[in-house]
Amino acid sequence: MITKLCARCKVTIQYPQTYCDRCKEIVDKDKEEAKVKYSKAANSRYNKKRDPKYVRFYNSMEWKILSKKYLQDKKYKCEDCGAIASEVHHIKAIQTEEGWLLRLDYNNLRCQCLECHNKKHNRFKRRKK
Repeated sequence: MITKLCARCKVTIQYPQTYCDRCKEIVDKDKEEAKVKYSKAANSRYNKKRDPKYVRFYNSMEWKILSKKYLQDKKYKCEDCGAIASEVHHIKAIQTEEGWLLRLDYNNLRCQCLECHNKKHNRFKRRKK
């Protein structure tokens, strides 16, 4: 049996482990807190760039109910590729005047998986060198 020291408290532990059982819980908790803190900061930066009108809309109870209902009606299937859908896309973007008027129109929606939705909005594309 090969032993080594815990990276945090220097207690002797078995080889493949990095931390003793007590320290592992503490380190995992610290990592989770750091992850939540980073996520909140990133969301805060992102939301400052968004128009409050659209943030209010996407957080509204009407939109949440309509989007969940639409996903259920379409059986959580992406209407583009057939994968499991998790998002609802507006066919006419709500940033346009016509789209804003149709924002809660059932016929202006499309069920999409995350990948297809990102393609539709040209998000997270790798840049060509």
